[in-house]
Amino acid sequence: MADERDAAGEKGKDSRVFSYLKRRKTREGVPTPHLMEELSAPKVDVPVWSRSLAPFGFTLIMIALGVACILLGGAPAGVMFMAIGVVPVALVCALTLRAIPAVLGPHRDAGQEELGPYLGAGGDERVRQMSPGLVGEERDVMEWNRAEEADRTWRWLRESGVAPERVETTSDDGARLAGHVIAAHPGSARWVVFAHGFAENWRAGLTYARRLSEAGCNLLLVDMRAHGESGGDWVGAGWLDRRDLVAWSRWVVGRAGADARVALMGVSMGAASALQALGEPDLPEQVRACVADSAYTDFWNAAVNVVATGMLGTPPMPAHPIIDLARLFFRMRRGGYDLALARPVDAVAGAGLPVLLVHASDDRICPAHMGEQLAAAAPEGSGLVSFPSAGHCCAVFADPGRYWDHVLAYLGTRL
Repeated sequence: MADERDAAGEKGKDSRVFSYLKRRKTREGVPTPHLMEELSAPKVDVPVWSRSLAPFGFTLIMIALGVACILLGGAPAGVMFMAIGVVPVALVCALTLRAIPAVLGPHRDAGQEELGPYLGAGGDERVRQMSPGLVGEERDVMEWNRAEEADRTWRWLRESGVAPERVETTSDDGARLAGHVIAAHPGSARWVVFAHGFAENWRAGLTYARRLSEAGCNLLLVDMRAHGESGGDWVGAGWLDRRDLVAWSRWVVGRAGADARVALMGVSMGAASALQALGEPDLPEQVRACVADSAYTDFWNAAVNVVATGMLGTPPMPAHPIIDLARLFFRMRRGGYDLALARPVDAVAGAGLPVLLVHASDDRICPAHMGEQLAAAAPEGSGLVSFPSAGHCCAVFADPGRYWDHVLAYLGTRL
């Protein structure tokens, strides 16, 4: 009997290894359970500049070996060594240089659907993309709630009589920033500044606009830098955007007056930007709350996860040396910066106010452990609300009642 259990255990182990290496999928293209578990396991990758130089060191060593072989009379072997040293590194460098402007360059045409990427016509596909681990009833619930909110938001926008008003401000570095105001409560001092995620625009905030407006808040839905109508040569990743949100907060105070009570709210990269803004010493004192939905602890580890797993639709690739080279090349670009500087987990520790963190347990882009790390670093009184059966930025569809109970209760105590 024991031998049978041992044999079954060995068979299970072999099956586990095989399915991982082959990336075997279950129905609907969902990774096998053990692979999902491994993707969610806490992993911390520390950026080291020397890793970005390692490919060039490898190239120099192979060229030196090739030259030595040629000098010793082994020309064919020498050429082979030099080719092995030059060709792969050159291809990786070319791939990385091509990817930088495509990923970190401007996304001006992102999210053109009138109700945004989640409530618009492509919303169901978006939810599926962000929640690859969910099938059957779990996904049906999210799609139903998404469709219902889309209908209610559409009718609310038509019946409220308040058209989004385009506004502008300027960031510290001179970048012109655009946003849209929905001021359904002109006499209210309560404002929410909403920051969208990567490759989206201000319309992503419409997913949350109806509920926030009905709670008595005026809304400023911003285009993040290098997105939509906002200026900027490069995506901010939360690092550059932290200063933009300080500028937007000042703009709200200038419009609403010194008695304004402001909350920063964001999803994904916008959530990370809001958390980083809290660490800025000149953030207006009128900012009294922050709701961060699906934030990452640091951009570096989020990028490593996305590249390695291909969770945003790209084929899975080795994160190293691709991310390391991207960090080096991007830092050398005009207007570029060190991607490792975007660390909300450090900024939130210095926040002068408690924050509300929202995170989905099945988030494969910013895994659940990132929410837990942010909560551990956040000031006393902060909270983390976890949502099972939801993917990245999809907690609001998995359980809208619970989501808004927490968000509105928090805002009610802070604004």
